[in-house]
Amino acid sequence: MKSPRHFIFVMGSTASGKSDWALRLALKFNGVILNCDSVQTYQKVEVGAAKPTAAERALVPHYLLDYVAPPQEMTAGQFLRDFNRCLEDLKTVSPIFVVGGTGFYFRAIEKGMYPVIVVPEEVKAQVLLEMQKDQGPEHLWQELRNLDPEYAAKLHSADHYRLGRAIELIRTQGRSVTAIQAEFAQLESQFTEPLLKIAPLWDREILKQRIQQRTKAMIEKGLVAETENLLAEGLEHWSPLSSVGYRETVAALKSGHLELENLKEEISLSTRQLAKKQKTWFQREKDLHWIPGGTGYDQAQERVEKFLNS
Repeated sequence: MKSPRHFIFVMGSTASGKSDWALRLALKFNGVILNCDSVQTYQKVEVGAAKPTAAERALVPHYLLDYVAPPQEMTAGQFLRDFNRCLEDLKTVSPIFVVGGTGFYFRAIEKGMYPVIVVPEEVKAQVLLEMQKDQGPEHLWQELRNLDPEYAAKLHSADHYRLGRAIELIRTQGRSVTAIQAEFAQLESQFTEPLLKIAPLWDREILKQRIQQRTKAMIEKGLVAETENLLAEGLEHWSPLSSVGYRETVAALKSGHLELENLKEEISLSTRQLAKKQKTWFQREKDLHWIPGGTGYDQAQERVEKFLNS
């Protein structure tokens, strides 16, 4: 019988040191690293994305990193498809360390996600027009009852929003809402392999200092020049340039009043706000083990070793 692969999610807020932990753990346990940071999937953004260095990538195989070329946009759905394809290529590899700060991507990996169904504007307009007619909701509900009696039984004709959405989906997909929901239910429990979740935890003031130090290092490494080059390529509205660090740098360059000290403070403030949101998200994660960031690496290593031997 095939042995299951072991997955370790190394999660947490920006500047928490999770990438360093993942690299050290992957070296210790002969694993690989899968990136789970939305900005680091993109090419051409290096300094502001805080990607692993070339030397670090040479130490441990990295995947889902630095592969989305402009002007392509990454979405959670596309990331999940790429992640699953990557796992097909790593069928015999274990352990796999998944590291990053994009909580929604982790959620998609573990729980799946509802299929994103784009409803054409003309379909929306037609359903709205029919809904506004006399007896329109009743006629649409009757259509729903004929095409999807199981879902219709859950609705009242007065629930215009859900009724309209159901008709839109049926007309777009050519199948019932019940069938679409059944597909989602299958995706929802798709991740069944052994999983451990860990995250470095820092005192707020210490994390603030780490963020300031990292921001200072990014500016010294050429964040401004990197952003100028991307703008020169006409990529101002490309998704990664709206992320923290690039967004503030773009604004400073466009204002014509670039002050590096002010830029450092603006990026640091935005990064602290991002870190707070990330921590709030990850605090909702079930079975996530928070481990002290400053002195806890040995504790993290022991927990991973116990998990791999269990």
